[in-house]
Amino acid sequence: MTPQRLGLLGALVWASVLCAQSIPTVLVERHRTIGNTTTRITLFDNRMAVTTVREGEKQVFLRQLALEEAEYEVYFQVLEEVGDSARGERQSSLDNDDSKVTISLDLPGRSPRQIRFSPLQVLGLETNRLMAALDDLERRVAETSPSHEALRTWKPKRGDRVELFTGTMATVDEVRESGVIVLIHDVTGIIEIVPGAEASRVIMRVDS
Repeated sequence: MTPQRLGLLGALVWASVLCAQSIPTVLVERHRTIGNTTTRITLFDNRMAVTTVREGEKQVFLRQLALEEAEYEVYFQVLEEVGDSARGERQSSLDNDDSKVTISLDLPGRSPRQIRFSPLQVLGLETNRLMAALDDLERRVAETSPSHEALRTWKPKRGDRVELFTGTMATVDEVRESGVIVLIHDVTGIIEIVPGAEASRVIMRVDS
């Protein structure tokens, strides 16, 4: 094989590795169905948590939250400690039930498993602990302000539109290597220099 072919093969292999690494993996996902409404909470290995609510075939709620590393580790530790020991009911007892909970776990180095039970069931200690952690995560995601989360994960670029705490709209004119954001206020044309670390104190939301 020629050096050129070897180089091309190496580039393709590396691109495949990067692509695989960029796809987040679901660690745990819970579906809680009561009648026609299903609430889902999902935690990915990239520390992203997502909550959705569906009524029948219609999705009526969607919100996501990027966890800080320390927060993520708290939830991950619970999954590691009780993921193998949490128990549910036999599937046959839930087949005709319109109220049920399904938890799917896929932790690193362990076989994927699924737990199913009724919301009315008396749960064991490990399953209760798993449910409490997922309840807490679901609540945190649901209560997250969409504008706050968008600002926290925002990567500013020239042309972005933002609303300031003063009520003024502004446009990002420049983003410097140091992280400083240069804003031009609407109407007045005032130029404001905002250090990257101070952005959340000046900018209320990013205009999507």
